[in-house]
Amino acid sequence: MSVDASQANKPFNLVLTGGRAAKLLYENIAKNSELFCDYENVCVYTTDERCVQPWHDENNFSMIKVSLFPRGLPKDITFHRMRAETEDLNAACDHYSALLPDSLDVLLLSMGEDGHIASLFPHSPALLETEGKVVPVTGPKAPYQRLTITPPVIQSAKQVYVLAIGDEKRCKYEEVLLDPEDISSIPARLVLDRTWIFDLDKEIDLCRKL
Repeated sequence: MSVDASQANKPFNLVLTGGRAAKLLYENIAKNSELFCDYENVCVYTTDERCVQPWHDENNFSMIKVSLFPRGLPKDITFHRMRAETEDLNAACDHYSALLPDSLDVLLLSMGEDGHIASLFPHSPALLETEGKVVPVTGPKAPYQRLTITPPVIQSAKQVYVLAIGDEKRCKYEEVLLDPEDISSIPARLVLDRTWIFDLDKEIDLCRKL
């Protein structure tokens, strides 16, 4: 997750995921207090959000902020939050879509046991989205209502890292390889050609590449 020096004065656009493995990664990153010192303009976004209040236990924004920035946001970092708690979810999608840049510098995803990434679940209509950047979706378990980035946003990212930590997810990855074109059944196939992380202990240098 490195940035070319020639891009130093441009915003560095970083999109982060939720999940247990991601939380562990963020906590490791947070131990390096100088991690973001070389960047003057970092914009942080989330891949998806459950439609809960910002202080809810399952709110990705809150989890990332507490885990990655326990001492508060550094002065040159802007963290954009999905307003998923609002009643008008389409308006919330439009608002976040306007914030997202056309191309992301780094996107961190985490694959679920069912093969979903962000909140793009198997057979979700959102997998067919070709224009919108953020759409409302319904997940398989409570809290059901969510907002998520779409395939065009994922595919536009310059660097994509996918967390697949644990034996169950490694087995799912092996299934991903069997039929790469069947994205509907396993949405993680959207990023099959990107960088996959299977062991945080061995790949923890990912923290230093942000």
